[in-house]
Amino acid sequence: MGFLSYAQNFEDVMLWRALGHVPNGVYVDVGAQHPRIDSVSRAFYERGWRGVHIEPVPAFAQLLRADRPDETVLQVALGEREGTLELHVFADTGLSTAISSYAERHQAERGYATERIHTPVLTMKSALECVAGKDVHWLKIDVEGFEEQVLRGWDSQQLRPWILVVEATIPNSTEMDHEKWDPLVIAAGYRFVYFDGLNRFYIANEHPELAAAFAAPPNIFDAVEVSGQSSWGLCNVAVSQYQSEVAALAEQLRVCDAELADAVARIQTVETALADATMRQQFTEEQLADATMRQQSTEEQLAEAVTRAAQLETSLAVSSRQVAEAEAKAEELKHTSYYWWHTAEELRKQVEVLSGELGHVYASKSWRLTQPLRFGNVHAQRGRRFAGRVMRWALRQSRRIMGQTATVSGVGTAAAPVVVVSQAGASTATRRLPPRAARLYAELKEVVEGKTE
Repeated sequence: MGFLSYAQNFEDVMLWRALGHVPNGVYVDVGAQHPRIDSVSRAFYERGWRGVHIEPVPAFAQLLRADRPDETVLQVALGEREGTLELHVFADTGLSTAISSYAERHQAERGYATERIHTPVLTMKSALECVAGKDVHWLKIDVEGFEEQVLRGWDSQQLRPWILVVEATIPNSTEMDHEKWDPLVIAAGYRFVYFDGLNRFYIANEHPELAAAFAAPPNIFDAVEVSGQSSWGLCNVAVSQYQSEVAALAEQLRVCDAELADAVARIQTVETALADATMRQQFTEEQLADATMRQQSTEEQLAEAVTRAAQLETSLAVSSRQVAEAEAKAEELKHTSYYWWHTAEELRKQVEVLSGELGHVYASKSWRLTQPLRFGNVHAQRGRRFAGRVMRWALRQSRRIMGQTATVSGVGTAAAPVVVVSQAGASTATRRLPPRAARLYAELKEVVEGKTE
């Protein structure tokens, strides 16, 4: 990278050409003004040099302190003697001056507004005691027409800068104004070596080797790069283009920032939606897991129900078969009951017939005639007991037959038939009696027949 110049008229280029070989040099800038714009010292500061700034304008002094915290900034004016003076301040310009006629001309020609302030005044000797006896490599004086007064307060034996740079024209003019103070510099042991159209450069007689650096003005071989922070128009086009590019880039940056903010907002929205979707997914998965468990439980219950249904179908089939068997049995029992009821009715009728026949027997003439022949009263009692037994037996048989029709599943075949022939004179009838009744009937018949013979 080449030498980056900040000065308004390449003063820093000429000084660097002569002093660039000095490491960590020292400078004094009287009328320093802005720490960067039109600054002769800025390029040196960036290369490790340090120095003292004399600046009476409060705004510029404050900027210098902020930009150069490791340097000395004296907010005073320099003059031939110490005291105070009235300073005409033109804000944001390098035209502030203690010369009233110059201030009036700036107001008349340029319409600048001015502010008058009172500032303390020191001599160069008293103000720069901090560097007395040290090597000061360059000293620049730019005080808008007050250069003579500043130089008259200088003790050239105490302070001997290697190079002295003094503004030599009337402010905002090419008219030379150095005749009043040039003899002071020559008398102090300095030699004029260069004029750049604005400033006169002097070297101390003890440093004649520096004269060669001022043989030519700034040129291509100085490898100068312009910072664009000088007040004259050398770089106005480039600065304008640069500012336009900066403005365009700033607009692009603004658009990009807006797009980025919008993208961030969209990302936040998407992240919020994603978080919500994740929560819904988790909830859905939980519901699905619960539904799966319920499905498994339902399937198990269904399997149990199918098994139970199969069992019930089997039981139903068995029950249906049992019902059918029960119905068949009931029908059979119904027929059996009817059969025994009919049989009981027949027996009851037979008993009635037998009772009637016995009544006929007892009422018959033969029974009365044979009564003495019977074994007396015993046989009579026996007959009565027999008739009672016959009646009781008939009744028991009737009740037993009725009970068996309700409980017994099957019966045997009917008793063997016994043919009973009625007594002479009575009608003949055929009766179907049980064996025991048949035997009793036979015995009774034998007795009756035997007694009648």
